[in-house]
Amino acid sequence: MIYLDTSILGAIFFREPNAATVLDHVKTASASGLAISAWTLTEMASVGAIKERTGAIDHPTRRQALAKFGRFVSSSLLVTEIEPTDFRVAATMIAGPGALRAGDALHLAVARRLDTDLATLDRRLAKAAPLYGIDLMPFD
Repeated sequence: MIYLDTSILGAIFFREPNAATVLDHVKTASASGLAISAWTLTEMASVGAIKERTGAIDHPTRRQALAKFGRFVSSSLLVTEIEPTDFRVAATMIAGPGALRAGDALHLAVARRLDTDLATLDRRLAKAAPLYGIDLMPFD
């Protein structure tokens, strides 16, 4: 199983320049199963809102991207809820090596609990994942 963080999904659904390559990797990985956490739903809404506020996209594009994302979630992803222990583990990770932000630590905590590989485009998160025993999905 592969845990997809928001950087992967944001690239695909908000049409970042690397979207086609990222999508190809995700399609290849989908045979082993794809997972996200409920936290990812919140982060994707935030990505859309930030992109609209900054003028990177307009409102119809934001709505369309989030609708496509919602359909993808419903049809292709395992969505796991955040458990209380995930917050505690994330807090420990923030205090440890890797200089993690709270949301990134939460992604790592969930990926570790689910015993999945992690797919991310976030360099800081990718660098920290192995420190916590989390393998990365390769992007080459």
